[in-house]
Order: sequence, then structure tokens, then C-alpha cells
Amino acid sequence: MTAPEHVLGLLQALGLNADPETLRTPERFTEFLAAYDPRRDAPTLEVLDATSQDPIVLRGLPFYSLCAHHLLPFFGTVSIAYVPDGRIAGLGGFARIVEDLSRRTQLQERLTEQIADLLVEQLQPQGVGVRMEGRHMCMEMRGPKVKSQIETTAWRGPLCDDPYLRALLSAK
Repeated sequence: MTAPEHVLGLLQALGLNADPETLRTPERFTEFLAAYDPRRDAPTLEVLDATSQDPIVLRGLPFYSLCAHHLLPFFGTVSIAYVPDGRIAGLGGFARIVEDLSRRTQLQERLTEQIADLLVEQLQPQGVGVRMEGRHMCMEMRGPKVKSQIETTAWRGPLCDDPYLRALLSAK
């Protein structure tokens, strides 16, 4: 059975397949996760030699994911700060990494850590910080039914306690 066939079975079991608007729902539902292929390696950064050791900060990279607990969307922005150690990365690679890691069922906490770990692996910086701010539909549509902003951070490397780097990442 294909993934869309399983989704159709779920809709039928819940009695939600009678509406003509749900005719293509199984394909649409599986389309988001189908972009993720666990057999494929995560995107690699284009790494360039550099002499600068000044912090580099990227703010406001969008992400969209599905909560692993509820299969409901969560979304928001990612900010990344890192201190190069002889290597910098092409900026588009950061967006590709965020997109790729978001295209699986996730927890925001785990996603934050995965981004930080991948950047350490590929860039080998002096330090890296990742900050994510997200809205979770599982919080807003069920359970407490409140709108809130969830913030998670991950710090790697010897500079993780540097107050300047932390301030750079926290500034809006």
C-alpha cells in the first residue's frame, strides 16, 4: 500500500472521505513529507576558506515542519550565529539545511540540535548557536488552545558561553 492509500484508509475510518473536497487530500497530505528521503544525505554547505574570525549571524530563516507527536504543523524562524575558524559557508546552504531537516516529523528541540550539530560537522567553527522561534498548532488547536511562541536554542563549541555571541543571536 502506498502512503496516500493509507491516508485514504484513515479518512475512511474516520468518516471524513465523503466530502468531494477531500478527493486529493491523501496525495496532498503525503506531499510535504515525501520531499524528505531518509536515504539521502543532508545538504552540504559550500565551504570557503576565510581568514575572518568575526561572528556571522543569519536571522529569520523560515521553517515549516510537522509535530512528531500530533502530525500538526509548527513553523517559525531560525537564527544562526557562528564564529568561523578558517572556513565560512555560502549563505544559501543554511536555508537548504533548515528546509531539509524540517521536512520530516520533528520536535522543535530536536530540530534545533540537528541544525547545530550539522553546522559543527560541516563548518568546524569555533562556536555555533542556533535559535528557533516557533508556533505550534498542537498548542493552538488542541490541548491548551493558546497562541504562544516557543523558543529553543542549541550552543556548540568553546564559545558557547560567550555573552557577546549569545547577545548577537538573541537580538532582533
